[in-house]
Amino acid sequence: MFYSILFPAQEQHEEPRQTDAPSCFKDLNLDQIFAPILKAKKEFDLDSFFHTTLHDPEVILYRQDIMRELENDELRTLFTEFSKIIYDLGRNMVSIRTSLTSDSRYENNYLVRGRMLDYADRYCLTISALSEGLFKRTLRSMGLSAFAQYLSTYCMSEYYTGLRSHLKRLREELSMVEYCMLIKNGTIRVRKYEEQVDHSKQILATFEKFRQGDVKDYRQKLPEEPYAAHVEAAVLSMVADLYKDIFADLNNFCSKYFHFDNETILRFSREIQFYLTWLDYVRPLQGAGLPFNYPKLCDSAEHLYDLEGFDLALAASTREKTVTNDFMLNAPEHIIVITGPNQGGKTTFARAFGQIHYLSSLGLCVPGREAALYLFDNILTHFGREEDLSTLNGKLQDDLIRLHELLEKATSRSVIIVNEIFSSTTLSDALSLGGHMMDAISALRAPTVVVTFLDELASHGADTISMMSTVKEDDPAQRTYKIIRKPPDGLAFAMYIAGKHGLTYEQLSRRLKR
Repeated sequence: MFYSILFPAQEQHEEPRQTDAPSCFKDLNLDQIFAPILKAKKEFDLDSFFHTTLHDPEVILYRQDIMRELENDELRTLFTEFSKIIYDLGRNMVSIRTSLTSDSRYENNYLVRGRMLDYADRYCLTISALSEGLFKRTLRSMGLSAFAQYLSTYCMSEYYTGLRSHLKRLREELSMVEYCMLIKNGTIRVRKYEEQVDHSKQILATFEKFRQGDVKDYRQKLPEEPYAAHVEAAVLSMVADLYKDIFADLNNFCSKYFHFDNETILRFSREIQFYLTWLDYVRPLQGAGLPFNYPKLCDSAEHLYDLEGFDLALAASTREKTVTNDFMLNAPEHIIVITGPNQGGKTTFARAFGQIHYLSSLGLCVPGREAALYLFDNILTHFGREEDLSTLNGKLQDDLIRLHELLEKATSRSVIIVNEIFSSTTLSDALSLGGHMMDAISALRAPTVVVTFLDELASHGADTISMMSTVKEDDPAQRTYKIIRKPPDGLAFAMYIAGKHGLTYEQLSRRLKR
């Protein structure tokens, strides 16, 4: 039986989820990707779904199939409208039930019971509309087809048909309730309507002869929520005394269908937003011509690749100007060492490598035309940090401590990203420490990206490939932001030192123009 649109089995759904953002979020700029999504749909509380990586390929493929099917605009619109209405109704019903059970003031409050009747009516209309809409479609994903079947069975159930029948009867009964109010000296009296004169009709008839065509309508639509709820509740209580049988039926309805909102349907209305919000996020980027795909999931790192991938956080601002890049690792290769001039896209490439692996582990479509990505246990990152004066450690010592912690956590199933490490020490020390780091990563056999100014690390062994950020041939000062597979040219460290002392071509040009 269907339980969740995010997990094929209830047991998987009940496994603990991570509420806080993973430690790699800031380094990979994943916080910039997910922050606007989570803020826009804050009421759905989606954080744990985007913060918890999956390690079961069955669940990931289950999500991929659902998201692929939801790329259909009409189907997505159908679920978007349904999700918002049902989820809001569910939250409103929590408030209604709390009022009716925990506060004696609401025990006989027919205003609250009337709201519950309205919510139940809207609930049934929305459920039936979706069921009819899905009946006309052939759904191919396991998750959506299972939900459609569940919804169809639910709509034919004795409970649901009884709910709709009782609603219809109550609506007909309440439509016959007519009463008059007499307001005098701050008191209100109520009695049944007995064909008294309708003064509003008399006034309209009197002034009809002065009509000179259509005029502007100055009437204002009053909000549903009353300004004086206690007064309306008191009036309804008096009306109930006049129509005892009808309001007794309303009481019976509220007792019998106190929990009319189905828990599985409510859960679906929240969880479907995981897919809808992501597709809303990537749709403008797809419109700008950027490719997305559903990657193959690899249990080994023997053949990993991504064609025309890009940094998703950066692409949100660059759109059609975004530069795409490829990578490919074939066994025994599992380490990418990236060198080249500063500001050439090396760190952006490294972030994109981490982003696509993280996104793939959630079952989302990822940047790139085609990809095969690793089914990892953890993403471990080491990016530059400001010196923490409270620890009295220097930058090198801090780098070494954090690198040691990273390697202690790492396994052969981890994804490792190291960016510009050992930049605070001498070349000879950096080469020595970098060599030890490469030995440790090589022994792990974990997919790794290392961004460095140390060209020698790019030829560490057969498990290492060299990639470089490139510049325009006719103007070396202009970056292409393309990262290609090629041996280092020996200029990376020289450019790093020149930049450190303000002696690069760009820096000198700016100073000479002053």
